[in-house]
Amino acid sequence: MNEAARENARPKKRRRGSPKRIAPPAGDVTFISVPKPPASAFNKDRPIGCLLQAQLRHIHHAESARLPKEKRDGRLPEDIRTEGEAASYIAAVTKILHPQRRKKRKTKTSS
Repeated sequence: MNEAARENARPKKRRRGSPKRIAPPAGDVTFISVPKPPASAFNKDRPIGCLLQAQLRHIHHAESARLPKEKRDGRLPEDIRTEGEAASYIAAVTKILHPQRRKKRKTKTSS
């Protein structure tokens, strides 16, 4: 195969952010109901697990790499012990790193 034919044979790259064309499901669709977790599942005083510790290290790294010292939160991941503390740290750093808020979609009014 020559070079020109090889270039034509390659699939076109999808532009970033453009939607994928997904065919609708054929046949019957099964809906699965997922129950809400009980209120007792939320416990802000629960000790953090390994996954949350890793996420805190990752967020701390992003904070250290992107922000000057005077804008940083100041907490270290090793000092955070509970899920409530982790949630407040993640919210504070996310608010600083992403100051623009997500825009709400305008809903169409039916006329």
